[in-house]
Amino acid sequence: MDDLLTLLNYHAWATARVLEALEPLSAEEMERDLHSSHGGVKGTLAHTYSADLIWTARLKGESSPPFLEPAELPARSELLPLWLAHLDERRAYVAPMRPDQLFSYPNLKGEAQTNRVGDILRHVVNHATHHRGQLVTMLRQLGHAAPNTDLIRFYRER
Repeated sequence: MDDLLTLLNYHAWATARVLEALEPLSAEEMERDLHSSHGGVKGTLAHTYSADLIWTARLKGESSPPFLEPAELPARSELLPLWLAHLDERRAYVAPMRPDQLFSYPNLKGEAQTNRVGDILRHVVNHATHHRGQLVTMLRQLGHAAPNTDLIRFYRER
């Protein structure tokens, strides 16, 4: 489980770096449709944050909350501390779990699914990495500096 917890630490580290890089964006830039898979910056943030909330609820055996609409996303000043607190809570919750433990939950369509806990956690980190990459591209498209969120950078900084 140590490797998986390290990946969850990476996820929190990279999420913080991207959210900090978004601070200089104007309200218009946050809302602009950049024709990405979730529109633009705010839509991608809403999707990624929601996915973290959904997977944590599943792992706790709770009903999955719906995906947030971009307008429902917490204010930027609140988002980073909320998100990081959530990631810390999830990390603590899953720490005693076994990676090979089978876990059953309903997907968003209500269909029964079963996966190993380790596979779920790897998926969560991979999914977020995909969307952080989109956010980095959007930052560059908008003329802003983009952070390095590479896993190797995380390991070097540890």
